[in-house]
Amino acid sequence: MTSSTVVDAPLENPGPEPEPARRFRRLGAGARRLVLFLALGAVVLSFGLVAGTGDAPERARSFSEIALTEARNSARSLSAEAGVLAAAGKNPGAAELLAQAEGLRDQAALLTGTGREPAAARNGFEEPLDVSGTAGKDGARSAGAPEVPDAKDLEPYVQALAASAQANLQSAWRADAGTARLLAATGAAQQVWAARTAGLYGLDLPETDSAHPGDPAAESEATGVPATDKGLSNCPDAGTGEVTADSAAGTPSGSAAAGSAAPSAAAALKAAVDAEFGAAYAYEVALAQDPSAATRSEQWQTRMAAHESRGTDAVAYLPDLCLPAVAPVAAYRLDPGFLRNPADALPALEQQFPAVYADLVALSEGDLRGWAIGRLAAVSEELYLQAEMVPAAPGLDAVPEDLPWN
Repeated sequence: MTSSTVVDAPLENPGPEPEPARRFRRLGAGARRLVLFLALGAVVLSFGLVAGTGDAPERARSFSEIALTEARNSARSLSAEAGVLAAAGKNPGAAELLAQAEGLRDQAALLTGTGREPAAARNGFEEPLDVSGTAGKDGARSAGAPEVPDAKDLEPYVQALAASAQANLQSAWRADAGTARLLAATGAAQQVWAARTAGLYGLDLPETDSAHPGDPAAESEATGVPATDKGLSNCPDAGTGEVTADSAAGTPSGSAAAGSAAPSAAAALKAAVDAEFGAAYAYEVALAQDPSAATRSEQWQTRMAAHESRGTDAVAYLPDLCLPAVAPVAAYRLDPGFLRNPADALPALEQQFPAVYADLVALSEGDLRGWAIGRLAAVSEELYLQAEMVPAAPGLDAVPEDLPWN
């Protein structure tokens, strides 16, 4: 019997792979590797983001953020201290102190910024400043405590309030536009509260360190940068710079620049010029036409001269903004209501100035902003030192309850 061995025939060599097929195969392998690499990178990145949220250092806070935080904390503590010193509304000065406590609470709400703090932290109790010797004693006043605090109890509070006002006014010189307006307004109000309390209890106000709020020289010493290097470097495009009569006395001149798409320092300064000279013209008309001018002549002439002087000061800053230092116009348009009763319209006319100078603070820089800060503080004291109440932020329309984070 014969056996046979079957041997498989060798496979035939298919030969070299066609070039197009080899190219497509390489492209497909490269695409797969790219997709895998991108997926791996996304996974690694996601782990890095999750792991870094807890331990990553916070970004450095700006000067404006630091100033807002310090001003807010100061307002909270001063509000609590004013409430303690009011002695539950039983002493003669309690009404003033309680109003200050409420105003300082409003300031703290306005100074909260963008509401990054939890609501509980913003609305919670704040320990009063330990300045009077009464706030931290047994946590509260006893039932047998004196109803009228001594002047020595009020003196540390007045000093702390004045110091907070000065700090806010100084910080406004360096802060960004919106923060500067807010710090200057709250500082002006605190300065008025300090003066009112000092007058009520026969206290002396502490002297300030600088010549005027927002003094560029003081800022230069604090930062080591010459004040001249911090001035305006470019002139804004503000047209011819002519002072017009479109801004009427009796109409808030802060809205004079409302027609322009982008308000500028030049527009805000020209609004201040119009407001001051327009007010002086309004007093001139009142002296000539109002029946009570004979008994109010001296007072009105003093106010007219003061507005003319401030208008002249404002004109002196126009060349810094590449505008001509022009003379005021001969006359300003007056509202019909003003002409019917100038004596009653003049006080309302004065109420426009905090907003005028608050706008100028926000839109200006350097020496001009320092001057505007000083003017905002001065007009606030003129208006509210003897007034029934002091707004928490003179010149600002913001109400804490209307803010989205309150």
